[in-house]
Amino acid sequence: MKLMNKEQNKLNAYCISMLLDFEIDGDVLSIDDKKYLILNDEINLIDEDGDFEPDSVFKLDETMEGFVYEFGGRWYTQVKDEDLQLNELVYVGNAKQKLPTKSFLGIRSGYELMNGIGLYKDWIAKAKFLGIETLGICEKNTLGGVLAFQSECKNANIKSIIGMTIPIKGSEVYDVKLYAKNFQGWLNLLKLNTIINVDMKPSISEEILKESLEGLFLVVDPKNTSYAQVDQIKEIVNFYQLDTANFLNQDRDEKYIDNLEKFMVSDLEPISITDAFYLEQQDFRTRESIWTINKAFDDKTDNQYLKNKDQLAKELILMFEEGNKSWVPLFKRSVANESLLIEGCTFEYDTDTRHLPRYIMSEEESANFNTNEELFLHIVKKGFKDRNINDPQRYIARLKKEIAVLKMGDVIDYFLSLHDIIGYAKRQKMLTGIGRGSAGGSLVAYLMGIIQVDPLRFDLLFERFLNEGRMGRFEDRPSFKITQEDGSVIEFEEGSLVRIKRDNKETVVFVHELVEGDDIIIY
Repeated sequence: MKLMNKEQNKLNAYCISMLLDFEIDGDVLSIDDKKYLILNDEINLIDEDGDFEPDSVFKLDETMEGFVYEFGGRWYTQVKDEDLQLNELVYVGNAKQKLPTKSFLGIRSGYELMNGIGLYKDWIAKAKFLGIETLGICEKNTLGGVLAFQSECKNANIKSIIGMTIPIKGSEVYDVKLYAKNFQGWLNLLKLNTIINVDMKPSISEEILKESLEGLFLVVDPKNTSYAQVDQIKEIVNFYQLDTANFLNQDRDEKYIDNLEKFMVSDLEPISITDAFYLEQQDFRTRESIWTINKAFDDKTDNQYLKNKDQLAKELILMFEEGNKSWVPLFKRSVANESLLIEGCTFEYDTDTRHLPRYIMSEEESANFNTNEELFLHIVKKGFKDRNINDPQRYIARLKKEIAVLKMGDVIDYFLSLHDIIGYAKRQKMLTGIGRGSAGGSLVAYLMGIIQVDPLRFDLLFERFLNEGRMGRFEDRPSFKITQEDGSVIEFEEGSLVRIKRDNKETVVFVHELVEGDDIIIY
């Protein structure tokens, strides 16, 4: 007996909901080391000889843990003995599609506030169901979701493409999509994002756009852009978007097709990018509610969801069925160009590197100091002298500890920048605070004049501000082995502090500062 499709789906739903690793071979289900025979809606435990185990029969849709059931053509799970909850299993099994859907570049999630909806993990769940290998975001006027999106994609073994939709001011205001090819493209996206969100510009001029395109793919959208609108920038446009967003608003459809005809006969190439503000068509009601709150009543459509290529092709047939327009070659070109864009986008945000600005020394500083570290140590030493420290040995021990951590974390330039900013504010007679938060635990910040709180006076912990763990240093640190006079060996980790007696004086030093003759007291 072979499993029917319905039985297969039910079994998949059950195993997925119970987080089970399973295999199906014909009518035999394997879970862990046990095998079950599937007969209709029952699962029967069988022994090594293939015989039924007594009292081993249980219902597929009712288990000790909960239930899996079908309602209205959709699958749900329910934990037994809990209040009724509709925990939907939307993506069970494999998507039935003829055309390969390897990519989707039009995600507009909840990071596009008051417009898109949905969590990235949900978008990725559907993407995996459809067999999508590459996902791209193009949220309007925001890059806020980039790190979360990239992280979720990486966990799912899906390539991520980073883009942004921005309004351009030409003869009229129109939207374009920009996708980052490389790091320079990412920097240009940040630049444009800053102009809109920090400088509070409602749109980007065509002149600034032209100056900011290195490392970016530029895509225009005939749904909201006529060919005449891009006359000034058409020489820098890479693609025009082929989408089928709205079949509810006849006027809009006619305008789109009219615009599209002009793009089709131009030198520009089409690309398959479908704007999606929600996952499923039925999710439109949620977005409609958001629009109502946001008082955005234009262009309402339930056709802006994550589609596969089959769905897009069917809609193109409807759009081009009149007038004998050839949609098939157009569709094939758009899909091929989608692949070209994906191949050209290699940018991935580096989450393993600290992206802090480097301090640039003035001419006077450069004349007196060879490196930023030399300048940093000079400022700290001067602060130590100016503060009139009463217990120098105690402060020096703490200072050495802090400096070692700052070097480890490569944040000396950060402290120099803060020192420069605070210094400028004081010279301009601006009010500055005494410091805030955990930074009050930093003796270095105090000596540099960044804060006005002496952390040792108030027994404040530096580790609450910065420590080796927060610098990502947990493993693979070199160790130091010290052989004592009695032959015993003590092993220290790098950065360890020890109290010693040297020249009949007690002091605290780092382990790498130990010399022959030191008497180790505490470690």
